[in-house]
Amino acid sequence: MIEFKFFHDVLCPYCFVTSRRLANVVNEYKEQVKIIHKSFMMISSLDDLKTIAPTEEDAREVFKNEFSILKRYIPDYDPDKVIGKGKITYVWSLPPQMACKAAEFQKGNEGHWEYYKRAQEKFFFEGDNVSSDEVLIEVAQEIGLDIERFRQDFKSKKAKLAVIQDEEEAHAMGIRGVPAILLNDMWLIRGVQNEEYYKTVIEDMLKYGEPKRIELKPYWEQES
Repeated sequence: MIEFKFFHDVLCPYCFVTSRRLANVVNEYKEQVKIIHKSFMMISSLDDLKTIAPTEEDAREVFKNEFSILKRYIPDYDPDKVIGKGKITYVWSLPPQMACKAAEFQKGNEGHWEYYKRAQEKFFFEGDNVSSDEVLIEVAQEIGLDIERFRQDFKSKKAKLAVIQDEEEAHAMGIRGVPAILLNDMWLIRGVQNEEYYKTVIEDMLKYGEPKRIELKPYWEQES
């Protein structure tokens, strides 16, 4: 079994692209690849965001710039239309990351991924504030979670600790940004890659037990 530890943030446009590509690849290697989902916060506090965006309009501009990244990968994507809905102002990483953990508590890694994908759609396509309780509960309802349990879990100390532990794991391996994938607890893949890249890595792992055609370094040999 090949293990991909996928470090990501709901608010990360590059993670959005990576998640979709990984999903397509994993469908071809269902019995050979396992995705383990790990949290990493891009905006770890509202104070950090307010430092660079003193007003709500400033915050919308920050996210508009982030959303514009998706135009590189989705040609007909319109960030102005999404931001124009006016629902996104001060959005930060911890609430949706804790919500993903709450989904994981119920349905394991698949539940985490299902919740994560739907939360990203809410954010990048529907312009919803994914740090609001209302939106997070709505996502849980849409993917069929036990809502009473979710309400207890998504703001719990357990969920917060799970997010913090993932971050500490990432930092210990020199990961300072996402998307990042740790392959079999050894080789580190950084940034957005195309589907053929992942397929090549998987085929090499299956055949040789290590990446051959694509040069990957162990995480301890990479620069932070």
